[in-house]
Amino acid sequence: MKKINTYILMIIGFALPQFLQAQESSRFILHTENARAIKLDNKVFLYADIPMDSLNLGRQEVVALTPVLYSADSTRFHQFSPIVIAGGTRYRALDRGIGLGNLAFEESPQAVLKHNDHRGVIIPLELSVMYEDWMNNSRFMIYENLKGCACDNKGSNRHMVLAPVLPIPYAPRFEVAYITPPVEEIKERSETHKAHINFRVNRYEILQNFKNNAEILGEVDMIITNVSSDPNLKVNQFAITGYASPEGNEQSNMTLSKNRATSFVSYLRERYNLDPAIIQTDWKGEDWEGLREVVAQLNISDKDQVLAILDGESNVATRKRRLQQLSGGTTYRMLLNDYYPSLRRNEYTISYTVKQFDLTEARQIIKTKPQHLSLHEMFLVANSYPKDSNDYKEVYRIIEHLYPNDEIALLNSSGAQLEQRAANTVIMKLQRINRAEAWNNLGIAYFQNGDYERAEEYLNRASQAGLRVATQNLTELDKYKRSITVN
Repeated sequence: MKKINTYILMIIGFALPQFLQAQESSRFILHTENARAIKLDNKVFLYADIPMDSLNLGRQEVVALTPVLYSADSTRFHQFSPIVIAGGTRYRALDRGIGLGNLAFEESPQAVLKHNDHRGVIIPLELSVMYEDWMNNSRFMIYENLKGCACDNKGSNRHMVLAPVLPIPYAPRFEVAYITPPVEEIKERSETHKAHINFRVNRYEILQNFKNNAEILGEVDMIITNVSSDPNLKVNQFAITGYASPEGNEQSNMTLSKNRATSFVSYLRERYNLDPAIIQTDWKGEDWEGLREVVAQLNISDKDQVLAILDGESNVATRKRRLQQLSGGTTYRMLLNDYYPSLRRNEYTISYTVKQFDLTEARQIIKTKPQHLSLHEMFLVANSYPKDSNDYKEVYRIIEHLYPNDEIALLNSSGAQLEQRAANTVIMKLQRINRAEAWNNLGIAYFQNGDYERAEEYLNRASQAGLRVATQNLTELDKYKRSITVN
């Protein structure tokens, strides 16, 4: 629902009759949602939402909504400043009077609002009062005082918002545990790419205009240019590996993969004037592992038979013959025509080191090339934003994406989700981490899910392991448990 920010609306005076003396009216019935109360330290906080479209208000009418906290025996009460809501015509009159400065009122409401009966518009009540013992088991009510166009009283109603209000649960201030990642003194990175360059049969020369080589080489050029021209990077090694598809003679294919890798190295050295000292060349011959990965992804009738041949037949010549005979040769021809070409390739890995970034630089880099940041730098970026901000959440989303198997990354990203009360999302992740910080956060997660027994169990475990924040969180949990205990 869309909320109206009552804090930025005009604050004016409004003369209100004493609510206790108002006559009951059956026409005007208030509706509230999401009512709740909490006790934090020495204050009571009351919350409720009032849907605007539930107010049956004429254009010339105005209503004052006065929240009141009543003791259980009705002998004590605390009256909050009212909220005034006016119909369209009446609101314009009030607005003009306020603008001219000729309105004098006895009591200042929290806000004066124009009635808006559009669905989804709500008024959020956010009230606070210093706690007193009489507030236990009190009642939270709102009095409605309705006036017509001539300021004539049209009656009032009482609306029970929450009863009883107390015992008001203490709102524990749990501290989520994070681990500061170690500084990565030398940030070494690498990225591997495939170049499916087309070669003529049994040849290894790179032909720019053969088939779609121009497009493939253009992609290679773009990748290498992006890395080599980045001032934040220092390229340390180009590793090129050649592969051949597994048909024909095994030894010839080994030589072919070597020659094609060497040809690709020559292309790179010529085009980029690369230092031979940083180039490493290797060749693997027939790529049976690549073929198995391809077949494992296919949906064909004899898939299991193909995989059994690839996994169980150690003799290469026999393996090729059995594949050619399978299903009358149809499967082999399909593989040869559709999937073998992708196995004839060069793979190249570019290894480089990345400079260290200060916070200002890191906040920019994380938007474009987050892989160039260390976990430590990302952690500093995240903590430079408020914990309830989208930027904070986005940094931890990136961290979890880039480091899915790193314990510290997983712990910290789960902590960020826990700050947003996403307990169900993080419990399974945290159970995989055998650290005191994870136990502390599991305690908080179980508390959010209402499982206070497990919450105490995990917080105790973390506290006994020497984690200071877990000990503090146990104290907070104890305050909460005592606050919901009825004497």
